[in-house]
Amino acid sequence: MHNKLGIDIDGVLTEEGSENNSIWQQKMAEFFGRNINLRKNTYNLAEAFGLNTEELNLFLKKELENIYRQVVPAEGAKKTLEEIKERGFELILITARHSKYNNLTKNWLKKYNIPYDSLYHEDNKAPLAEKLKLKLFIEDNKFNAIAISEKNIPVILVSKYHNKDIKEDNLIYRADSWKDIKKHLDIILSEHTAANKFS
Repeated sequence: MHNKLGIDIDGVLTEEGSENNSIWQQKMAEFFGRNINLRKNTYNLAEAFGLNTEELNLFLKKELENIYRQVVPAEGAKKTLEEIKERGFELILITARHSKYNNLTKNWLKKYNIPYDSLYHEDNKAPLAEKLKLKLFIEDNKFNAIAISEKNIPVILVSKYHNKDIKEDNLIYRADSWKDIKKHLDIILSEHTAANKFS
């Protein structure tokens, strides 16, 4: 059986932009016709950007699908995943996106030739990661990262404004880019599997 790696999509495979100029911030500013600034380091978009619940719901209803279509892959993601796959690993994408965006997501992955073996839509990722016997998970949501690591699955946590308070430990490793992710993969997979290092 292949070793299985779990990978999140939004904020991991996708390039959302810098902390103070993300695609979310840009689209919100365009949509509401006013300056939108990051106000709080939280995963909750309304709190992060100073919106009320009604505003956020309206924005997501009108713009979420466009963001999913327009966002581009993170630099180095495709190449690294290709290398992982070439070495016999099974790539399992697990996204918190609603399943109604399944076809849109698959079309995006096809458009950018992102390699993967299966795609799951699941917000509560830890139980699924454990069920699938994943060897490692790449994630940006700190709550998922903690829950997955508690299943004794190593997590590479992609650094974002909303997870700054999470410290590295023996199962959570921080990465600022796919270059960092690749370095961690070399170490983690050589420690936890019989895999050779990536070229």
